[in-house]
Amino acid sequence: MASLSLNIGAQQVQKQSLVITPQLQHAISILQMNNVELEKHLEELSESNPFLEVKACNSEAKKKVEIDYRPPSTNGSSISGSFLDNLLGEKPVTLVEYINKQLGLERLCEKQEKISERILMDLSAAGYFVGEMETISGQLGVSVHDVENVLKRLQKLEPIGIFARSLSECLKLQAIERGELSSTMTVVIDNLELLAKGQFKELCTLASCSGDEIKETAKRIRHYDPKPGSQFEHNPIENQREPDLLVSRNGDTIEISLNRSSLPSVSVNLEYAKKLKKITKPDNDSEDFIKNSVATGHWLARAIAQRNQTLQSVASFILRHQFGFFDKGVEAIRPLQLRVVADALNIHESTVSRSTASVLIQTPRGTFPLKMFFSSGLQADENSEGVSARAIRLKIKEIIAKENPLKPISDSKISISLSDDGYKVARRTVAKYRELEGLKSTANRKREHKLKALIED
Repeated sequence: MASLSLNIGAQQVQKQSLVITPQLQHAISILQMNNVELEKHLEELSESNPFLEVKACNSEAKKKVEIDYRPPSTNGSSISGSFLDNLLGEKPVTLVEYINKQLGLERLCEKQEKISERILMDLSAAGYFVGEMETISGQLGVSVHDVENVLKRLQKLEPIGIFARSLSECLKLQAIERGELSSTMTVVIDNLELLAKGQFKELCTLASCSGDEIKETAKRIRHYDPKPGSQFEHNPIENQREPDLLVSRNGDTIEISLNRSSLPSVSVNLEYAKKLKKITKPDNDSEDFIKNSVATGHWLARAIAQRNQTLQSVASFILRHQFGFFDKGVEAIRPLQLRVVADALNIHESTVSRSTASVLIQTPRGTFPLKMFFSSGLQADENSEGVSARAIRLKIKEIIAKENPLKPISDSKISISLSDDGYKVARRTVAKYRELEGLKSTANRKREHKLKALIED
């Protein structure tokens, strides 16, 4: 039997590992900041570094925004005391975050998702939709009917009354939810100015009811929330701040530039550092402080320059890819994934994700979140780029609309039909997209048609 021997001793082992230093953590956090967040951060840093000179963006833009920080994915570091103290505190959920969590559970198609993102930009702190249907319709290249349908979906989210266009609509949504929207309630809500003036007789006449009914209805209304969004703190409205990037178009070319009016810059006051060095004794802690502060300032200036360059490069690639959007709107958005952008620019996928996270871009069609221009896609035989999942869903809808209702086409046959057109879509994918479009199965469609025929007869 072979004997086992244990050798105890020091050994050298070579291995690779990624170490995320505090400086790298700081660079990552800077990359995912929009202009307003960056300005706030630089102001924090300048409080502890006397050699940093921050040229802030214009004061008007600052007044419009109450910034809501999103903590970067880092743990502790020695970057900036007051800045990290703010980040590490428990941050309350904002109205926009609360709505987005619910939207993640909604079964919206890509077109509806784009519309909902745009509507969300016009959500006031009180929870009201303050935009214009026609404006959003024109910007996204969709019908007003499409916008109205998405708004109705959003109005079903919590808190009840959210996305209302007026106080009357807000109260009506809450009355519907409580099952209290009677004819009397409708009259009172539609005539709130009479209720405010205490003109009960006029309300009784309009509602054809007694004064007691009006009083009872008024009591119920008092329990409704006229500002459903006000229970949430720190709720910035995206379109109340200036965009981070500006897009101009000249024929078939577009130019993307940084919005200098909202972009802060930083420099190091070397003259002040030299003066302090002259009056500082050698081997003093103050000398190390000056040296480290100046070095930090230079690094910070380089990090911001890199952030700006990355942001502009990523946005340029995305919008060149989505050029059709400028002519046709959201329907022309082509499939685009983070990986495609990362490979084209030779950067990491996470860099693309971080740099587009909270950026606003002003285009000839309006101002939008940069992340809106990403779209999933399916592979086509003759098109390596792929076809938008939204387009596939529309094709499935068209095929079913043209079918013989007595002989509805199955998911397998739809898959074959799409394959004949050059699109590789599995049967189970067809079934999933059909359900997302609210279309019933083959058997249910046939049964529904027969019932409809019996009723009409």
